[in-house]
Amino acid sequence: MRALPMLGVAALAAAVIAVAPPPAAAQDAPTAHIQLETRQAYAELPFNLVVVAEGFDDDPAPEQPSLQIAGATVTPLGVEPRVQQSIQVVNGRRFESRETTWLLRWQVVAARAGNLAVPSILISQGAKKATAEGGAVAITEIATTDDMRLALVLPDRPVWVGETVPVEIDWLLRRQVHDQQLVVPMLSMPDDLLVAAGEASDPKQVLSVAVGASQLELPYDQDQVTVGGTRFTRLRFHVVVTPLRVGALTIAPAQVVASLEVGTGRDRFGFPSARTQLFRAVDEPRTLEVKPLPQQGRPPSFAGAVGTSFSIATQSSRSVVQLGEPVELEITVKGDTRLDGLSLGPLAGPGRLPADRFSMPDTVPPGELSDDGRTKVFKVQVQVTDPSTTEIPPLELAWFDPTAAAYHTAHSEPIALSVKGGTVVGAGDVVGGHRPGAGAGAATGSGGGAAADPATSRWSAPTWRCRRLAPPPRGRCRRPCCGR
Repeated sequence: MRALPMLGVAALAAAVIAVAPPPAAAQDAPTAHIQLETRQAYAELPFNLVVVAEGFDDDPAPEQPSLQIAGATVTPLGVEPRVQQSIQVVNGRRFESRETTWLLRWQVVAARAGNLAVPSILISQGAKKATAEGGAVAITEIATTDDMRLALVLPDRPVWVGETVPVEIDWLLRRQVHDQQLVVPMLSMPDDLLVAAGEASDPKQVLSVAVGASQLELPYDQDQVTVGGTRFTRLRFHVVVTPLRVGALTIAPAQVVASLEVGTGRDRFGFPSARTQLFRAVDEPRTLEVKPLPQQGRPPSFAGAVGTSFSIATQSSRSVVQLGEPVELEITVKGDTRLDGLSLGPLAGPGRLPADRFSMPDTVPPGELSDDGRTKVFKVQVQVTDPSTTEIPPLELAWFDPTAAAYHTAHSEPIALSVKGGTVVGAGDVVGGHRPGAGAGAATGSGGGAAADPATSRWSAPTWRCRRLAPPPRGRCRRPCCGR
């Protein structure tokens, strides 16, 4: 089967709303007009309505006004600038120009076929204003067919809140498909579900699906199946979802509009060409049952991680610090599932850093997700506040195993610290072994650095010698590698 292109075009040269073009305006006077982002609008399928605003300043963005259309559901998608810059050289003189066009988008879903009346829209940016004249959008009804089916395949059991589970979208076809528009409401439920693309078995087999104002690349597999005695080509799209709240989540029907071959004709040059007709397939409403995590046995450090296997590791930016000096901790969490929604939780408390020895922010910044989504790295600044501190203690990570319905914990390894004014840890924990004959307060090693002398609160000399053949004739050597 050929690659699957999108049905609509995102170019602004797409079908324009049925209204006369705005009259010519004075130079630099702001103007606005309405366009569609697709060639055609269909009943019960979302399409984007765009106001193209010109003559406004580069900053700030114009305000996106509220838009209400009778017989339709309207969702604002935001404001986006399009900047064009040009440079010309005339008679040795350089001329630069910059034009910013603002695009204000709304997603519209018409309830039925017919003409949809769009009101005029006032665009404002401080004292600058422009009105995009309203008009009518023709909404078309699409026929259904038995040659195409669509089904959302949810887990066949209740899932736990925070559990990442696979979901499939099965598209069954009996005819060759040419163009398509796939609409899956489940992908646009940010308050209820965290959604990500599943793993791709073939990087070339992906389909771009609209999710609000953005696109999600969904991988798919292709095979042959028999349903009710009828043979279909099945495209199975892979998604992973993480429920964010407890309860019964009602999911609106997924649907697809596609051009299917219905025969053979001739093109304008007389060559055979496929004749196509637009059809529609609609799934039924679905419900995902989400149950709460148990309170019994929940560790104090639990911050919402759900999966069957996790690990945690820590690294510090330094092992020799002064009291109160910031130290960056790099905390790496790995799991057997995607960690898009994973948070680390507070660093203070049981199983974490003791508050009487460390100062830390109340919240940990969001982590950085790896390409495969199964590793997340958090970076946070902490300060040592107790001079007797000798280590960054193990950090505990608690998670809930949905398979065993039980909580588990993992711990990072401790990190040895040497704090100025505190007890010097063993050199083997910090930078190496003791120098033969050295006192208890001297730390050595090939990695450099100096150890704190608790008796004088001064830094003792490292073990290597200065490469100079003799000290300078006046005073002490100024090089940091020795104390002579």
